[in-house]
Amino acid sequence: RFFLAVIVSVGVGFLLLEQGVAIKCFNCNSAHQPDCADWFDNVTQHLVECFSWQTKCRKVVQEAWIEENQHWDVRYIRQCAGDDSYVGGMQGRFCLERYGTTNVRMRYCHCDNQDGCNSAHTSFRGFGGNIWILPALVTFMAVLIPNIV
Repeated sequence: RFFLAVIVSVGVGFLLLEQGVAIKCFNCNSAHQPDCADWFDNVTQHLVECFSWQTKCRKVVQEAWIEENQHWDVRYIRQCAGDDSYVGGMQGRFCLERYGTTNVRMRYCHCDNQDGCNSAHTSFRGFGGNIWILPALVTFMAVLIPNIV
């Protein structure tokens, strides 16, 4: 029983560690999801759990000049981003701008301060919906340990 309790505790500990490190971001593209564009409504999109190597969220604004229609085509892309991404000042409110060779503008905004930070509205980063795990573990150990000793 003690060995089982140790295995369960270690497993839950790794789960809590992963939940605390992994960030959740919005993942959408306005090319085929119009509700991904600004003004962004985070009710219509859902947060996705990023991979452990993706510790930031990204928002890309891609603008391309369409000569035949004489207007800028604007697309918004929201996604998880890797460690090598630059976070601008004021938690990503200042973005990197790049200009392409033929009427293309890109704006990259990265953030890592909380879940969903690649939207207009954000939520607290932490254990998320799995906050119940810690009290459950304490209760489990309180019941199991007296039976072992």
